[in-house]
Amino acid sequence: MIAVAVLPFAIAIFLFTSFPNEEIPSQNVREGLELEQVTQIHSMVGGGKWRILHLVGDSCEKECREALFLTRQTRKALSKNAAEVDRIALTNKDLHPDFIEFLAQEHRILYSVLDIEAFSILSGLVPDGYRGHPVFLMDPLGKVLMFFSSDELGKPLLKDLRYLLRVSRMG
Repeated sequence: MIAVAVLPFAIAIFLFTSFPNEEIPSQNVREGLELEQVTQIHSMVGGGKWRILHLVGDSCEKECREALFLTRQTRKALSKNAAEVDRIALTNKDLHPDFIEFLAQEHRILYSVLDIEAFSILSGLVPDGYRGHPVFLMDPLGKVLMFFSSDELGKPLLKDLRYLLRVSRMG
């Protein structure tokens, strides 16, 4: 009788200790670039939502428009969890009227925020030599956790967001 109760645990311990950890699949999804230095942006704390931050200038060219489109589609793909994610266009100067009109027509659920200090901090986190449209992911506590290049928007960003929303109990 004792063997029936103990034998499964003994086999499990043997298998767990016999095989290296590399063979155990990881649940972590990291399609974007995890930032080594976690940066807190105090001016953007509040709301209890995850945030996708776009660094934008006063206007938006083709690459910027594609990035805005992909993050909009990513947010929509979250379906029931879409309300837990905000999209923010962060700028360090006033937006051009054409860009404001574009945002009003195409991206109604996108907040534009003028914050010179936050823009400067995030600009410093963009990897050296990167020439695309920078996008960051911020948690509900205001910590910037990940950087996404233009190639990592869409499905890779969606994978990371789904995982983070599932495991965090913040958003």
